[in-house]
Amino acid sequence: MTRRALALGALAVCAGLAFFATFRTLPCSAAVERTQLPNGSALILRRDATLPMVAIELWFRAPSIGFRSPVIGLSRYAATAIAASSQGRSPSIGQLIKGLGGRFTISANADAVSVAASIPAQSERKVLRALTTAYFTPTLSPQSMRSALREVAIAGAQQQLDPQATLHDALFSQLFISGPAHYATVPASASALTRVSLSELKSFAARAFRSTNAILTVAGYAPENLAASVAGRAARPSMENPVDSTPAQAPSATTRTYGEDAIGLAWLGPPIRDVKAATALDFIADYLFRIDTGTVERLSRDDAADSFVSGQFVTLHDPGVMVVEMAGRQIDRLQAHVEDQLAQIKHPLSQPAFDAARTAFEYHILSDTESPLAMADNFGWYAVEGDPLYAPSDDGAKYLQAAQSLDPGYIARVAQQYLGQPTIVRLRATSK
Repeated sequence: MTRRALALGALAVCAGLAFFATFRTLPCSAAVERTQLPNGSALILRRDATLPMVAIELWFRAPSIGFRSPVIGLSRYAATAIAASSQGRSPSIGQLIKGLGGRFTISANADAVSVAASIPAQSERKVLRALTTAYFTPTLSPQSMRSALREVAIAGAQQQLDPQATLHDALFSQLFISGPAHYATVPASASALTRVSLSELKSFAARAFRSTNAILTVAGYAPENLAASVAGRAARPSMENPVDSTPAQAPSATTRTYGEDAIGLAWLGPPIRDVKAATALDFIADYLFRIDTGTVERLSRDDAADSFVSGQFVTLHDPGVMVVEMAGRQIDRLQAHVEDQLAQIKHPLSQPAFDAARTAFEYHILSDTESPLAMADNFGWYAVEGDPLYAPSDDGAKYLQAAQSLDPGYIARVAQQYLGQPTIVRLRATSK
């Protein structure tokens, strides 16, 4: 599924989107441009000069825990410290974008980190130059480290209060026995980050944020020759390989105390190279768990109205992950609906029901990626996971072709293959 579904780790650094009134779908005639830049970065661009804004994102293959001994939250910490650093006499990236009336966001996933700017049209060259200068030649100082430490500490505290984020981290920690996916992307406490020295942070930043390890995605207003505003020089080595983690050998179950009752289920799925199976699991997640239209959502509206459920297939390099998260007062009834619908999807849908569900699925996929920011996210996520042409927003329509190749029998077989015994995390409310 699209990377925006993974926004659990997104940290909004600056905000001020007064100019955002309406998003429009980019026209189908706006071709996707792909360029290998002289500085070694890959550029994926979809332009629409009629839009009043542009989304610019930098994606880097970098483990959230660093390249050496695991330090939880290191990639977020480094990216945030760079954003807080003054560029000589110029303001920091965060200050620059806020002053333009835009938004700057840092997102850390287990295997990648991204920085995203949403800005008014006509400011794209200035921001692109500043953004690539800041990250390709990072400047770090004790002052920017202190500022970043506060931001990461706040993000960690907020995540502890979010049952969905808590379940997500707990499930991944059980699904993977080692590697960055075993760890949360932000720490519950920032104490470990206080032991990271300035030289250690600079060493990580120099490797993670080099131009040859970057994928630049741009969507929306983008004038000709925008790439001329990209800073940086090509340097060895080339881009990092996709960052994988080691899966557990068998599903497991655990119970933890928490502020409220919640349940998470997760299964290891196909890698991104198995395009048809990955798309089938996206279809299943949409059919069962889509807000407003999913079968579980419809069944639980009356008898589990004070509960929520979220389900998605997370497309990863190897392996992907299907996750379902539930919380609320009627969680037992909600869980029963989830288990019943998971059992039913292992049997083929009728052809009319499948045709209607696939049409809805294709509409949802396209509508979820229609804004410039979502489109830039979409391009970056699939590129960093190893298959940029599989992005649903891509002109080659590889994703939609895979969706069109699905049939009821194949969906049932994929469900049988991958959605067997789940890894389970139960969160139990402490007694009051």
